[in-house]
Amino acid sequence: MSLEKWVEYGWLKAEESSPAEIRDLVGIVTRALKDSKVEAISEDLRFQAAFSAALTSANVALRASGYRTRVQTGHHQKIIESLELTLKSDPKLVQKLKVFSKKRNATTYDTAGNISEQELEQAIKVAEE
Repeated sequence: MSLEKWVEYGWLKAEESSPAEIRDLVGIVTRALKDSKVEAISEDLRFQAAFSAALTSANVALRASGYRTRVQTGHHQKIIESLELTLKSDPKLVQKLKVFSKKRNATTYDTAGNISEQELEQAIKVAEE
């Protein structure tokens, strides 16, 4: 599979990026990582910030490769899955990010207080890497 094939499937579109865009996205990653370490807020919100940092990092790799996801259902999943193509990431990392995505959705839309300290630490570690 290739990013070009993903364009054919309608999951991505080719679109050049710029150094300014990449710099701005990295700024978002830096801010989210910083927010994930604020102990005065809940583990839920810290986890959401860590996941946001990881997702935006994956998007940096995709944008630097000259592609953007199409805004459609599942576009965050495509950003995560694209890591195997953009950075040749381990499929285990991709799977871990998918689990984090489900946890983030649950804590955002369904239930408060379902993020453990261990899950938070894992999410921060992944985002930092």
